[in-house]
Amino acid sequence: MDIDFIALFVGIISCFFIRCIYFVLHFSMSLNFSKYKKLTHDKKQYVLKNLIKSIYLAILTCLALPIIVWPIIQTNTWHSRIIRCFGTMYVSNDFVGLVFVNNLPATTRVHHIVTTCLVFCSLTIDFQTSEIGQAMFVYTIASAAAYVVNLHLAIRWLCIRHSLRWLRHFAACVYVTCCTLAWSWHIWWVRQHWEKLYISHMIYLSLLVWIIRDDIILMKWLVK
Repeated sequence: MDIDFIALFVGIISCFFIRCIYFVLHFSMSLNFSKYKKLTHDKKQYVLKNLIKSIYLAILTCLALPIIVWPIIQTNTWHSRIIRCFGTMYVSNDFVGLVFVNNLPATTRVHHIVTTCLVFCSLTIDFQTSEIGQAMFVYTIASAAAYVVNLHLAIRWLCIRHSLRWLRHFAACVYVTCCTLAWSWHIWWVRQHWEKLYISHMIYLSLLVWIIRDDIILMKWLVK
């Protein structure tokens, strides 16, 4: 199947839009948050990355539920182009973070690299018929639904230490729930297709291990 250049174009525009938001939000937060002004440049970029991602994923999740998820549940209709656009918009924040945010944890960088590669590969996938594509979407929508985690990662640097413990606990509950649902679905998926797993399935699962590894590290940090 040919590359979906429309979805690719949407992703590129999304990257430019997010990068512009970095500057707008940096200017606004520099005026309104004294704690933000005291952070190092790299830490400011980290805060901006996660704050923008939390808002972006919240919007994408709210849009995806009626436009993508409901047709899948109701009639098993997978709108491939819309899903591809959703994927490129989802990963655009990760890509911008990879390029412009220094000193990201190594596991986070690997996570972002893997998600970027998977989304790029999805540009040729027919989600209606591709089992791997459907599995990718399940993990992506579950990850997007945990946007409150990114919100906590950002604003914890702007508030008094331990003042947001409640948000951390809430984020942990949401993250554990989303990851558990995604992992459970994938375990069921592997068991259903155990006798029909091809090299492409194994490559996908091997790449997924790196994402799961980063998810587990973050989960342990949230619940401790």
